[in-house]
Amino acid sequence: MTQRLYYQDAYQQEFTATLVRCIPGLQGSTGVILDRTCFYPTSGGQPCDLGTLESVPVHDVTEEDDEIVHWVTGEICGPTVHGQIDWSRRFDHMQQHTGQHILSQAFLQLLKAQTVSFHLGEELATIDLDCTTLEPQSVDAVEDFANQVIFDDRPIVARFVAREDLPSLELRKLPKVDKEIRIVQVQDFDLSPCGGTHCSRSGEVGPNAIRRWEKRGQETRVEFLCGWRAVHDYRWKTRTVNELSLAFSVKDRDLPSSVHRLVEEASEQRHQLQHLFDERLGIEA
Repeated sequence: MTQRLYYQDAYQQEFTATLVRCIPGLQGSTGVILDRTCFYPTSGGQPCDLGTLESVPVHDVTEEDDEIVHWVTGEICGPTVHGQIDWSRRFDHMQQHTGQHILSQAFLQLLKAQTVSFHLGEELATIDLDCTTLEPQSVDAVEDFANQVIFDDRPIVARFVAREDLPSLELRKLPKVDKEIRIVQVQDFDLSPCGGTHCSRSGEVGPNAIRRWEKRGQETRVEFLCGWRAVHDYRWKTRTVNELSLAFSVKDRDLPSSVHRLVEEASEQRHQLQHLFDERLGIEA
C-alpha cells in the first residue's frame, strides 16, 4: 500500500521515498511504485499530478489496487527516490475542485439541483445537474452565492470517517466507497465525501465564474472556471471587448446592440443584392 502524503498535506511539493518496484508499461514506459508519494493519481473526475522523479518527468499517475504507479520514460534507480510535483498544476486542480464543491452546494441550496457528475479538464471544469432548464437570473444568483462563500474565506478541513458515522453527517451526496471514507468540509456550508486535493480556505479558490450551460438529455451541463483560470478568461475577454469597442467606436456596454444592428443590416443588404442580381439576370435574358 502506498502512503498518500497529499492526504496529510495537499501543499507538500517535494518528498523522498523508498523504491518498492518497477513494472513495464507500453511504448517503453516504466511504472514506478514507491512506499510513499505526493503524486495524486487520476480519479474522481480530477486529473493526476505531474512532476519529476529524480529529474525524470512523470507523464501519468494511476492507481492500481492500493498502490500508486508513477509512469515515466526513463530509468529510476533506488533505493531512495526524490520526487517533486508540478505545483502550479496541483494548485490549479485544488482551486477548481474546491470551487466545484462550493458551486454544487450553491446549486443545491438555491435551485434544488443536485450534481450527478464532475469533470476537470485542462481548460474547463464542468458539473452535470439533475435538471433540464436553468434561467440566467437563477444562475447569476448561484454564482453570487458561491462567490460570497469564497469571499468569506471559510476554513476547509478533510478527515476520514467510519461508515457507521455517516447517518449523523449531513452529506451532500453518499460516498461511493465502503472503506477509507474521506470527508471534505467547507465550514457551515458543504460536507461531501471526496478523495481529491483541496484548498485549506475557501478564499484561495479565487473567483468562481460560470461560463455557459446546455441541456444534455435529462441533465444540464454547466461550465465554470475558478481562480487563475477565471482571471485569465476575464483578461482575454476584456481585451477582445475593448478592441471591438474601439473598432466600432462604441462603449463596451453598447457593443452587443451595435453588433446585432450590423448583423441585421448585413442581412438586409444581402437580400437587396440578391434582388438586384435577379433583376439583372432578367434584363440580360
